[in-house]
Amino acid sequence: MTNNAKVIVVGNEKGGSGKSTLSIHLAIAYLYSGYKVATIDLDGRQGTLTHYIENRVRYANEKNLDLPMPEHLVVTPSQFSNRRSSNEDEEQLDAEIKDLKTEYDIIIIDTPGTYSHLSNAGHKNADILITPVNDSLVDIDVIANIDPNTKEIISESQYTNNIRNIQKIRKDIGKDDLFWIVLRNRISHIDAKNKREVDNILKKLQTQLGFTYISGIGERVVYREMFLKGLTILDLLKTGTDEITISHIAAKNELLTVLNTINIPLKQDI
Repeated sequence: MTNNAKVIVVGNEKGGSGKSTLSIHLAIAYLYSGYKVATIDLDGRQGTLTHYIENRVRYANEKNLDLPMPEHLVVTPSQFSNRRSSNEDEEQLDAEIKDLKTEYDIIIIDTPGTYSHLSNAGHKNADILITPVNDSLVDIDVIANIDPNTKEIISESQYTNNIRNIQKIRKDIGKDDLFWIVLRNRISHIDAKNKREVDNILKKLQTQLGFTYISGIGERVVYREMFLKGLTILDLLKTGTDEITISHIAAKNELLTVLNTINIPLKQDI
């Protein structure tokens, strides 16, 4: 088994927060850096990460491009009753991860936007958890319930409570602490009161809930355009398949900020 193999889980119990886009960007960044990377899609119903990689394979073949590819698995939930389902899902995913760790340095798990036994099993395996949160007061409630007038915490969310339980389990069995990152995503380039409030609330929650806050990744058309080709911002910069703009450079710098926060040292410049 690779002693230093790390499991990065991209999780949020809300759909549309950019989990799959972030997952593929992290995977390709680490591949370009020289790591052996595997990806796991736990959202078999939506399958966004899987479709992204399928598009990447097709585009690379069509254009005769030598693009780095992660080893990719889709893990689907079992069909048993609730209690048995929970055990089956956890055992299946644990076995897949154990096997992947014998060959790969980094395993990136993309989770569905709703709670499930399988998603929970993914979170339990995380060494590093990244929770992307859209730049909206509506989306912060995945982490905590906020008073609309005072902007103070009313209570922690069920998702946060679940992470606390996972942290306790890791401590009880002697594992390293779970490193939880909350990433403010899809930030508008137009200054607004809502935007400032989101930033202030997440800075406050960072101290109270014990996560590391990154602000963040901008809302860019280029991310939507890259999906059909299966490309990432790094591919565009390295292959020259598109005209490079200031927006491309800014997007790469945002990705580097995320990578630096994760603190898995890059083996070579990307």
